[in-house]
Amino acid sequence: MNKIIFLLLVLTGLQPIGLNAQNKILFVTSNQDYYGNTKITAANHFEEIIVPYDIFIKAGYTVDFVSPKGGAIPVGYINTSDLLQKKYLYDGWFMDKLERTMKPTEIIASDYSAIFYSGGGAAMFGVAEDITIQNIARHIYNKNGVVSAICHGTAGLAYLKDENQKSLYAGRKITGYPDLFENKNAEYYKTFPFAIDKAITNNQGKFVYSDKGGDAFYAVDGRFVTGQDPSSASRVANEVIAILKPDSKKNNKIVLSDLDQITEILLDYIEGTANGEPERLRKAFHPDFNLYTVAKDTLWIRSGKQYIDNIKPGEKTNRIGSIVSIDIEKDTAVAKAVIVIPNQRTFTDYFLIVKYQGAWKIVHKSYSWKELPKTEKA
Repeated sequence: MNKIIFLLLVLTGLQPIGLNAQNKILFVTSNQDYYGNTKITAANHFEEIIVPYDIFIKAGYTVDFVSPKGGAIPVGYINTSDLLQKKYLYDGWFMDKLERTMKPTEIIASDYSAIFYSGGGAAMFGVAEDITIQNIARHIYNKNGVVSAICHGTAGLAYLKDENQKSLYAGRKITGYPDLFENKNAEYYKTFPFAIDKAITNNQGKFVYSDKGGDAFYAVDGRFVTGQDPSSASRVANEVIAILKPDSKKNNKIVLSDLDQITEILLDYIEGTANGEPERLRKAFHPDFNLYTVAKDTLWIRSGKQYIDNIKPGEKTNRIGSIVSIDIEKDTAVAKAVIVIPNQRTFTDYFLIVKYQGAWKIVHKSYSWKELPKTEKA
């Protein structure tokens, strides 16, 4: 851009087109409080908002929220035992953003490199038919941006057309919450203005889905990225980033939340010990970690090296492990897991985990165990 023109724009308070487009993503939400005209409460799905939001901001993006009417939006489907949800639920600055969503007329479409339609039952109402939101999505897409959606948020794509009133995604694979999984006898369903899969098909899209559900199914076709249900939230966000920043995928720089990263290293421990994979344990543990337990009222300390050296490569065991809890505070976390060896013992493991040099590592493990009756099953 000519420096003189740029200076004039700055002095006059005008925004050069696309100046912030590389670093902003627009979340579309709904103001709908009830299903249709009933008294059954509807809401935006909190997890489907905060999981992608967390990934996007950690990747360096700014996220804005828009709704058809602007202002406060209802949120629901909240699980306060989920650490990431709890983190954002008590984040006053973030919750204020949901209280003060922007109106479509306040949005400058050229500022955004992607648009994301969040889900929840409320997403079925007020979004798809909003012409201004449709225009925003079309503008973002036409400027090489990404259009993305998750679960019932895919309803927002129902009527997307190009300038010639042809489908914006004709022939492309799109997923969302399948009508097959809806409870068609329930009162909430009877208020739906349309079925998502039929609306996508009617607009010449190829609706695809997994008949399992909850298996993180998603679809990427061109610059359309869609997820079937909440389990695909992180994958959708990472695929959007991969399109916007191709090098992130080439260099395996997939952005995972801290919770996802800690879960991965705990699974490396659980599955590595069960399947005879010492290299997975070396990934999970800091080289200097120790193990602590009490036996016969004596503290027993063993080095991590000794522990890993006892894992025979390829030697599988019948250990069955599960993660019980993870608690994160900035760059420190504690976690609990239970390991069952059927007919032998149950181990309870406690971990101290820290983040340094960009990675989470287990630096301490303490544990206890109890003997199982020979007839007791896992």
